[in-house]
Amino acid sequence: MIIYLLRMFGISLSVTLLIEGLIAFLWGIRGKKSFLLVLLVNVLTNPLAVLVYWLYQVYAGAHSLPVQVIIELAVIIVEAYIYRRFAEDDRFRIPRPIGLAIVANVLSWGIGRLM
Repeated sequence: MIIYLLRMFGISLSVTLLIEGLIAFLWGIRGKKSFLLVLLVNVLTNPLAVLVYWLYQVYAGAHSLPVQVIIELAVIIVEAYIYRRFAEDDRFRIPRPIGLAIVANVLSWGIGRLM
């Protein structure tokens, strides 16, 4: 079971970091601090989102698109808040932080669903 969970969390986080890192780069994020922020924000939100949904599946015994959407909306809100707060600091260059959170998470979630 532990190997399964480590694999599940590891694959999910790795794919998320790859996709959202690429989206951040295409979004215009080039600074080391800003790019590191994107990676750290995803290290914070992805494992928690995966854990919540996995626990839902274990206890409900089913998959649920509405539950996934609610979790993703929560992730978008948290990430948008963090990006927006850091965007106010001149040391970080995060253009359109709310848009970044929405686009990165919708695409990451969509690609993950296709996989």
